[in-house]
Amino acid sequence: MKNFFLCMKKSQLAQPVLTFMVISLLTTSALYAQGKDSKGPPKPKEVTLTAQGGWPISITYYESSNAADAPVVVLLHGKGGSKRTWDNQFAPILQQNGYAVISVDLRKHGKSKGNSADQGGNKNQKGRTKSKLSSLDYKAMIALDMEAVWRFLYKEHQKKRLNMQKTAIIASDMSVPIALNYALFDWSKIPYDDAPVLAAKTPKGQTVRAMVLISPVNSVTGVTSARPAMRLRDPLFGISFLVCTTKSDSLDRGSAKKLFTQLSPTPVPKELKTKYVLEEYRGKLRGTDMLGKRLGLEIDILKFLDKNLKKLPGDWSDRRPRYDREE
Repeated sequence: MKNFFLCMKKSQLAQPVLTFMVISLLTTSALYAQGKDSKGPPKPKEVTLTAQGGWPISITYYESSNAADAPVVVLLHGKGGSKRTWDNQFAPILQQNGYAVISVDLRKHGKSKGNSADQGGNKNQKGRTKSKLSSLDYKAMIALDMEAVWRFLYKEHQKKRLNMQKTAIIASDMSVPIALNYALFDWSKIPYDDAPVLAAKTPKGQTVRAMVLISPVNSVTGVTSARPAMRLRDPLFGISFLVCTTKSDSLDRGSAKKLFTQLSPTPVPKELKTKYVLEEYRGKLRGTDMLGKRLGLEIDILKFLDKNLKKLPGDWSDRRPRYDREE
């Protein structure tokens, strides 16, 4: 895990690399739109991944019939929740709209409980974790759990079952700082040294292209949103952001508006209004409790992803380094 944070510090020196990656992504292919999955999507699969260090990470994988044309959506629950909240409601809708979907139980939540000595979390959708989450737990979610998910996506990408070069993360309350820090880590990965010219090198990361942040918190123990938000707002990354909250959420206390200000230019130019969006809904529900309540949240997310993920340039391409390809 120490290597992860060393890598984050080194990433501050990697601006030319990030410039190259953005240019490369934006010039790969012409814009195209994907339609609804008309073939009938495959049944979801329960899969247990193994994070570095041995912790089991439970995911549900919703494969898309669109195969290598399918953008990816990764779903993260809130504190004390689990992937069940997505599996029961929104994940199948995303799959039916042509996305490959991964819902995740982060460590000490849902089915990702570890061994009996380390157990935490709760089988229920809204229960509290049985053991207090520490700074190490939250940092491990970024450096280990999320990286295990990305290794799974890489394998599916190489089998041409999805296109991880167009990936979105949807996160709720606790998982918002986790998602933002992982997105920065993803964009900080140095390309493979497989070509003499930087622009021709194969990327290792640079997959996160859109983020939906529901009822965000500013920080969890040992992990904050401010630093990655201020860096990811750089147009160089080309990431689009949708921040969602309810007008009467007593726990919000301005967190959503504060994060939106950190993520977006002020004021947001007219031509970028669809890339930086703050939505406030009626009522006082919070996080994934907003799902299925006819607030319009699901419709807004689908519209946002259609504009800022499906229609991005970037056809499927081999993400192995050139020296490992059989050509």
